[in-house]
Amino acid sequence: MIRRALSCAAAAALTALAPAALADRVAVLPARGGTDAAARSATEAEVARGLAALGHTPVPDGAIAAALKGVADGVADTADEFRAVSAQTGADWVLTGTVEPAVTTTRVELTAYLASTGRVESVAREVDKGQATRQTQEMLAVLLRPEGIGIGELPWERPARAPSAGAPPPSEGGTVVLPPVPAAPAAPPAREVLMAYPLGPERVWPAYSGGRRFAVSAALGAAVAAARLPGASGSAASMVGTARVAYALGDRGFELFAGGGGNLVGPFAGWIEGGARLMLTPSLTPHEGAWRAFPLHVGPALHLGAFFRSGAGVVGPDGATYRGDIEVHPVLGASIDVALALSPSVQLEAQLGNLRWVPTGDGSLFLIGATLGAGARF
Repeated sequence: MIRRALSCAAAAALTALAPAALADRVAVLPARGGTDAAARSATEAEVARGLAALGHTPVPDGAIAAALKGVADGVADTADEFRAVSAQTGADWVLTGTVEPAVTTTRVELTAYLASTGRVESVAREVDKGQATRQTQEMLAVLLRPEGIGIGELPWERPARAPSAGAPPPSEGGTVVLPPVPAAPAAPPAREVLMAYPLGPERVWPAYSGGRRFAVSAALGAAVAAARLPGASGSAASMVGTARVAYALGDRGFELFAGGGGNLVGPFAGWIEGGARLMLTPSLTPHEGAWRAFPLHVGPALHLGAFFRSGAGVVGPDGATYRGDIEVHPVLGASIDVALALSPSVQLEAQLGNLRWVPTGDGSLFLIGATLGAGARF
């Protein structure tokens, strides 16, 4: 006989009264114990009713009898023998019971083997013959669930609440209906990300900043004027350089930044701006109680600032053209930002689109481009 394992165990936060979440296949072996065959048959019948009420599917008796022929003594009572029965019948669970009848009660011990983990657990109680259906179903509910019976007192070992006067146990079609109890909420993953950085994996939090909130970066790129001001001449394209400082707020990839840039090649222009971006980590998934991800982050960014450009050229008395006064205009921009972190402190960055709209008194200037650079986090 399988020794009782954790017979007085069950998590106080979990309840045996909730129906099973999955309709598993259960191989119910013949009950053993005592000399009263009627008591064993009655327990087997109650077990069958309980399994049906919990939504489980019993393995046919013929398949179980065939599987037991492969057991040396014809009685499966070890983990290896349970495993053999499960493999031959395709059962998710193997269940066996031991019965010791008395005058008004029957001591029932149920032992269950879970094929997916190889775990064997048992529960036992004195079953009142007048409440055998409900009490047997309670035993099955705590036993046949993937998380196991846990630790702590079993539901029927807790102090009973006084029932309302004249309130009979709820039933439906002769089957006791157990009151629904909300399932215990799953514990959230720990605040830790196993990040597969190219320079070596590390455990950090949060995913985007890795705990290094401050950042500085610089980038080079190109821009082109998709819409130019009236009278503009020369090339519409330019080579740009930018610099930025940033601070990551919270744990969800939200980052504030400020910086500026200008044309290194092309028409004289520059800008200073501030903004915000939301850097998401598409590969972030739960893993063994924590999280894991590849450090590629992407998200939208919005920019607002001031745009500087030279005014219209002035032709002097000597025929030379002189640059006009510096003009300052508001600028509103947006981009899709991409960051690949090589380690928690070093990352490559790209800004794609780099849309900038500059309204002026003569019309609007519309720029589009992209930059590529690198940054450090602290």
